[in-house]
Amino acid sequence: MSQLRIRPERPGDADAIRRVHDAAFGGLIEGRIVDESRHTGWWLPWGSLVAVDAPASRIVGHLLMSRATLEGTADEPWPILVIGPVGVRPEEQGRGVGAALMRAAIAAAGDRDESLICLVGHAGYYPRFGFEPARGIGIQPPHPWPDENWLALRLPAWTPDLRGTARFPPAFPDG
Repeated sequence: MSQLRIRPERPGDADAIRRVHDAAFGGLIEGRIVDESRHTGWWLPWGSLVAVDAPASRIVGHLLMSRATLEGTADEPWPILVIGPVGVRPEEQGRGVGAALMRAAIAAAGDRDESLICLVGHAGYYPRFGFEPARGIGIQPPHPWPDENWLALRLPAWTPDLRGTARFPPAFPDG
């Protein structure tokens, strides 16, 4: 890949984003999650990032970071972030597109004084970005996911009293 740009999703990107996820995952669930998340209170315009192959102006990757909540920490649910889905067109995988999206998402969350990002993902991939087993820091999943796949990243605004059960947006299966 020649030149890659990461930017927030723009009006008119939805079809290309859906095609990225359909190609990356071979199904319709991930694209549906993104589509159903738009125009909800869980949607963060700065959290829907696309990777654009600059010379071709073609969207080759997408990452969705949404608002979620942590219940059990205080009297009211505490706002946290969740990442997913992250999709890269199959012909572009292994070229750093997903890593570029992850770095941009983490930087954007940190710039906004967020405290925590959670995700369900591959244990061999996400620790390179600082993710660790979430249960180890007191963050329970909304479903009985294995420890190696239920991961969290503590951001600078994180404090050790943030503990509880994560609740995903309704667009996620069993959200």
